[in-house]
Amino acid sequence: MRCFAALETGPAARAALGECVAALRPLGGQVSWVRSENLHLTLRFLGEVTPEQASAYADGLRPLVSALAPLELVAGGLGAFPSLRRPSVLWAGVRAVSGDLSAVQGAAEACAVAIGLPPEAKLFHPHLTLGRVRDPHGLAPLLDAFAELAAAAPGFGGAFSAPAVALFQSELNPGGAVYTRLEEMPLGG
Repeated sequence: MRCFAALETGPAARAALGECVAALRPLGGQVSWVRSENLHLTLRFLGEVTPEQASAYADGLRPLVSALAPLELVAGGLGAFPSLRRPSVLWAGVRAVSGDLSAVQGAAEACAVAIGLPPEAKLFHPHLTLGRVRDPHGLAPLLDAFAELAAAAPGFGGAFSAPAVALFQSELNPGGAVYTRLEEMPLGG
């Protein structure tokens, strides 16, 4: 089963980001846009794991995050990986207003290593994936609009609480990914 640990996005942020995507979608380019109900902040992508590994992951993470304060997060600013000139992923940034986001992510990473996964090679960059570029051709109008939005550095829906880490199963379908919450590990006990 394909799994990841994440923080869920608040409804106001999901709605505001959904409006952003709706404005960008008609501007062309071959982009797989993420449905607003699927927006989340990935703490650790686990990839293919066995049900036993998923269970061990949740059991290991639960006591670690229960010792950490719940988070208050805000989505704002837009960017692209690896860059706006050669985007493969379009995203909205996320930062903590209160709580220790890096400690929560560190716990998610430590538990992944504890169940036998290799350490994550990339640095953690808190973001919500808005879309994945399938073909870089014909993106100019979309990227121009995206760059204008990025320069304005808008906020999206105000602060939202993230009271728990969720373990999701991800099933890839032609119509987009379907996420199923397997476990929820509350922050702050």
